Amino acid sequence: MNRKFVKENKQVLREFIGKLLISLITKKNKRALDKAIDADPALKKNRQEMEKLTKDIRDRINKLQKTNPEIAKNLRQAYL
Repeated sequence: MNRKFVKENKQVLREFIGKLLISLITKKNKRALDKAIDADPALKKNRQEMEKLTKDIRDRINKLQKTNPEIAKNLRQAYL
């Protein structure tokens, strides 16, 4: 392989590998956290409530989109 090519793309390669490792590690930690939440009934109930509230907020913003698109856009940027 051409030395110039390797030298120029070394930083890009490091960034790619770094992002790949970070995504793998966080995915593994997320699975462990999901299992812990599912095992605890109180945490599981809280998660379901949060998901319901998130869905309600999305629905309200979608309804608001029809009447006032600018405010809906600002709310999406701030909360979603």
